[in-house]
Amino acid sequence: MTSRACRLVFLAMILALPSGFAWSQEEGAAKPAPDATAAAPTAGPGLDENALSIGPQRVWDLLKRGDPSMWGLVLCSIITVTFALERVIVLRSSRVIPRGFVDRFLDRLRDGEMDRGKAREMCRENRSPIANLFAVAVNHSGQHATEIRAAVSEAAQSELYHLRRRVRALNGIATLAPLLGLFGTVIGMIEAFAALSMQTGGGKTELLAKGISLALVATASGLCIAIVAAASYYFLLGRLDRIVQEMDVLCTEVVDNIAAPRPAEKPAVRPRVVPAREQASV
Repeated sequence: MTSRACRLVFLAMILALPSGFAWSQEEGAAKPAPDATAAAPTAGPGLDENALSIGPQRVWDLLKRGDPSMWGLVLCSIITVTFALERVIVLRSSRVIPRGFVDRFLDRLRDGEMDRGKAREMCRENRSPIANLFAVAVNHSGQHATEIRAAVSEAAQSELYHLRRRVRALNGIATLAPLLGLFGTVIGMIEAFAALSMQTGGGKTELLAKGISLALVATASGLCIAIVAAASYYFLLGRLDRIVQEMDVLCTEVVDNIAAPRPAEKPAVRPRVVPAREQASV
C-alpha cells in the first residue's frame, strides 16, 4: 500500500506539472496590452508593471532556457510533495497503532482469555507495526521480562526503519534546494554579465537588471522548496516521536503481562557471631 500510494502521488504531480505551466502561459497571453496613451501613476517612464512581478511565468522562462538548476528544483519539488504526502498517509495512527485492535488485544490479555495461538492469529490478521511487535512478544511468552524486551527491541528497530523511510530525504532536499537555487543564480549572473559585455549602445542597465532579476528567481524557488521540505520533515519527525513513545508504552504493558514471574529470592543467611565468652568457654 505504501509503494502504491507513493506511485499515485508521484503520477498526480507529473500530470499537474504541464497543466500548471500551460496555465501560466495562457495567463500571460490573456493579459491585455498596456495602453500607450495612459499614464502610469506608479511606474516610471519606460517601465512595465508586469515586468516587476514575480510569478510562474518567470520560472517557466528559466525552464525554457534549459537551466539545469531549475529542472533540478522541479524534481526536488515533486519529490518533496510526493514523499511528504506518502509519509503522512503511512504514519497515520489508525494504521500504525489501530486503537480497536490494541484495546481488544490488551483486554483479552488482562482477563487471561487468550492463549498463544489466538494471540498469534490476531496479530497475523491485523498486520500493523504494533501487531508485529505484539507477535514477537507473544512468541517469547513465558520467558523472563529482560529476554522478551530484548527480542521486542530488536524487532522494533526493523519496524522503525520502515516507518522512517523517505523522511530523511526531506531533510536532504531542505539542504540541497537552496544550493541548487544559488547555483542557478550564479550561472544566471555570469550569463547576464557576459551578455552585457557584448551589448553595444544603450540599454545596458535594463539588460543587466533583467538578467539579475531572472537569475534571482532560482534562489527564491530553492528557498520556497527548502521551507516546505523542512516543515514537512519536522512535522513527520514529531509524529514519529509520538508513535515511538506510544508503542513503547504498549509493548511494556504486554511484556509485563506475559513474562514469567521472578523466582522468589531466598533470604540471605547471616553468619552468627559467637560472643567472646562462649568462645572462651569452648
